Amino acid sequence: MSDARATLVVNPAATTTRPALRDLIVAALGGVVALDVHHTTGRGHATELAAAAVARGDRAVVVHGGDGTANEVVQALAGTTTALGLVPGGGANVLVRALDLPTEPVAATARLLGAVREDRRRRVGLGRAGARWFTFAAGLGFDAAVARRVEDRPDRKRRLRHAAYVLDALTEWRDGPHVRGAVHVEVDGATTGPFAVALVGNASPWSALGPVPLVVHPGASFDRGLDLLTVAPTGLAGLAAVVTGALAGGRHTALPGVTHHRDLGALTLRATTPLPLQVDGDPLAATTEVALTAVPGALDVLS
Repeated sequence: MSDARATLVVNPAATTTRPALRDLIVAALGGVVALDVHHTTGRGHATELAAAAVARGDRAVVVHGGDGTANEVVQALAGTTTALGLVPGGGANVLVRALDLPTEPVAATARLLGAVREDRRRRVGLGRAGARWFTFAAGLGFDAAVARRVEDRPDRKRRLRHAAYVLDALTEWRDGPHVRGAVHVEVDGATTGPFAVALVGNASPWSALGPVPLVVHPGASFDRGLDLLTVAPTGLAGLAAVVTGALAGGRHTALPGVTHHRDLGALTLRATTPLPLQVDGDPLAATTEVALTAVPGALDVLS
C-alpha cells in the first residue's frame, strides 16, 4: 500500500473532533499512504472532495467527522472501487456502530491503519432515497423534522449533544402533525396509513443515545434489503413506549399500532403536504413523496 493514495476529509465543526486528534490521524495515515488532507467548509463540500479523490484514483477516502459528513462522502463513493474509511468525530457515530467498528477515535485509527496496510475491505449494501444514497437510515416526517430542529442550532447541539435530540423530539411531537398521522406507505402496490412515524433502516442501530443503541429495526443488515417501522397515530405515552422498547433492543415491534416490515427491495413514503426528509440523520428539503430502494453491494468500506 506504500504507493497508494488516500484523501482524509475532516469536518472541523463535528461534535467531538479536536485539533490534537486530527494531527494524530494525519500523522498515522501519512505514514502508510500518500495522503491529501482537506477540511470541509460547508454543506456539500465533502462530496466534492470525495468525487475528486475518485477521479484521481485514490484507494480510499477517510472521514473524520460525523454521520452527515460520511453520508456526503458516500454520495461520491457509491458504485466505485474507492473505499470509505471512518474515524468517528460526531455525536452519535451511528454508521461506525452499525459497521461494528471502534467508536473511540484512537482505537478507530489503529484499526484503520491495519485495514489500509492490508487493503482490508467489506462490500456493503446501501439505500437510495430518491437520488440520495443513505447508509443506515432514512425517514419522512417526524424524525426528519427533529433532525432539522437540531441541525438548525449547531451550538446548542454541541453543548447538549444527545439531550438536544430528546428535547427537540418532545417539541416536534407537541407542535407537529405526527400525533394525527402524516405519512402513507406503499409496499408491493398496497398503500397503508396514515402513520405518525415511518422509519426506514438499512442497518442497526438506527441511532444511539450516548452509549445505548436505539434498535428501531431489529436484525436489519447491510447484507439484505430495507426494513420499515411504522407507528400508528398515538399520544406522547405511545411514542415513549416505542422509544423505550427500541432502547431495550427492539421490544417495541410487538406493541399495538407498531408494524415492522423486513428485507424490502423498494417502498414509497407519501404525505399530503410537504414534510422534511432525512438520510443518515441529515435533514433535506421537504417533499410529499420519496421512493426508497435497496442497492446490494454498493460501497467498499475499510474494515
